[in-house]
Amino acid sequence: MFRRSATMIAALLAACAMVLGACTAADDPAYVEDEVGKIKVVRPSAWQSPLQVEAPWTVGYALAPDSVEQIQVSGDFGEYTSAAEAMASLIAQAQVSLEGFEIVETRDVELKGATTGQLVRYTIDDPQGNQVFGTWIIGAVWPYPQSVAVSILTPRHDAELERRVLDSIVVSPTRE
Repeated sequence: MFRRSATMIAALLAACAMVLGACTAADDPAYVEDEVGKIKVVRPSAWQSPLQVEAPWTVGYALAPDSVEQIQVSGDFGEYTSAAEAMASLIAQAQVSLEGFEIVETRDVELKGATTGQLVRYTIDDPQGNQVFGTWIIGAVWPYPQSVAVSILTPRHDAELERRVLDSIVVSPTRE
């Protein structure tokens, strides 16, 4: 009986390892991992077209040169003490610079290596007046005030992409 229980436990552990291992970017050719400053994050591997970004964004990629589907990453978003503080700054900028900006959801999230994390889903209008869906994810570290951020834009909310990006984020702060 003990041998049968041990065999069942071993099989269960092996199955769990296979399920958890299948979620990494290395095992999924649809995603590629980027390391940008203090953040590691995955993005869709098809999103290869470089975007010109402005500070505090470090890099950006799109599905095609003129596509709505894009991701921007900041490996050093600023010296914020919390993700909520950093997000408030980003929202304040968006309210004056993004046409049709509307917040859909705000929630706290856990990010590996960050002391606080926050996610905001929003909508904006593209230049043609069509609604575009966005997600911002920010992680901050205290008592060494620093933050990282990810911005995703898609024609409609992509819950699976949001989950993959969110689950992949690892923040590597400096301790200075």
